[in-house]
Amino acid sequence: MKFKVNSRDLREALNRVIGVVPVRTTIPAIENLLFESNKKRLSISATDLEISMSTVIDVMDESDGKITVNAREFFEIVRNLGDAELEITVDENLKLSLKTKSGSYRFSCNSTEEYPSLPTLSESTESSIIPAEELRSIIERTIFAVSKDEHRRSMNGVLFQFSGKSARIYSTDGHRLVRIEDKSIVEKPVKKEANIQEKALSLVAKTFKTGNIEMTIGEDHIRLRNNETELVSRLIKEPHPDYETVIPSDLDNNKLMTVERGDLLEKVRRVSILSDSVNHLVKFSMEKDTLTISTEDADRGQMGEEKIPVQWNGGEAMSIGFNSTYIVEAMGSMDTPKVRFALSSPTRAATIKPIVDDSDSGKIKQDVLMLVMPLRLS
Repeated sequence: MKFKVNSRDLREALNRVIGVVPVRTTIPAIENLLFESNKKRLSISATDLEISMSTVIDVMDESDGKITVNAREFFEIVRNLGDAELEITVDENLKLSLKTKSGSYRFSCNSTEEYPSLPTLSESTESSIIPAEELRSIIERTIFAVSKDEHRRSMNGVLFQFSGKSARIYSTDGHRLVRIEDKSIVEKPVKKEANIQEKALSLVAKTFKTGNIEMTIGEDHIRLRNNETELVSRLIKEPHPDYETVIPSDLDNNKLMTVERGDLLEKVRRVSILSDSVNHLVKFSMEKDTLTISTEDADRGQMGEEKIPVQWNGGEAMSIGFNSTYIVEAMGSMDTPKVRFALSSPTRAATIKPIVDDSDSGKIKQDVLMLVMPLRLS
């Protein structure tokens, strides 16, 4: 196996797939990258057995072959090279040599016999096209609410429920929930459900930035690909709750507070510096046209307080506690100047929606709702 390649092209290709390689594993084979050279095209693949990625680049003076090489070591060398032409050869003793104009490196390789087979999708599939920018926007608005608890497997991903060209998308960790309704997310109608792992979505957002993505959903896997790169991820199949049943109705949550999103984000972030380190409690006190954001850590004798003008139609004064991290992340994921909180009581879930300007309402494809559970005030 032998080829020449521009270091910049190789570095960009490695950047696309290196995130799949597990940091810790008991299976040495998946610490490697799979290189397959054929007809002046080099395919680079990585897998952690749940998620696989492959990308293809053009090479010069190519001779066919395939090997695996330690991912981290090879990536670190290439990442620290300047722009130059590289010559890569693999000899009969499975030693990979990488030569530049000024230096040379040698790596131990392995045959591909022990490398796991990359997954293929079942025959029962549905395919469509999804814009990369739209998918990335959805990922950024949902992924922060995914549960990190491995015992709540159904909540370890973002659930996409496709119906025709539209979809409902959910993420939750049991304390907060994000729901997005997109009216025309795909080009061709799809009737499938896909609970996609958080790691896979992070890789998609990093890799597929522009253009269109071909999406194919099977029984157990989803495949997303563009011209150069393909990602295949095992779907989460554990049963999930009916998320709609936990979202309060507008009749229940009829106390509304409208606030400047950026101002709220800034003040909650500042006050929360003095909150306790366990539950990051901040108290929202609404009265007339003012919201008071406060926190107190009695053990350390610390407190913080900020006031912010709001529109409050809840009548009498009301106080409710929140985890400040959840409020900060919710505000950070929205992009409208104002947001509206809908509340019922200090012990019931609050919902938050971005307020879309009337002139833009017809252009908005995504209807976003966030739910945050309150914390008990002492």
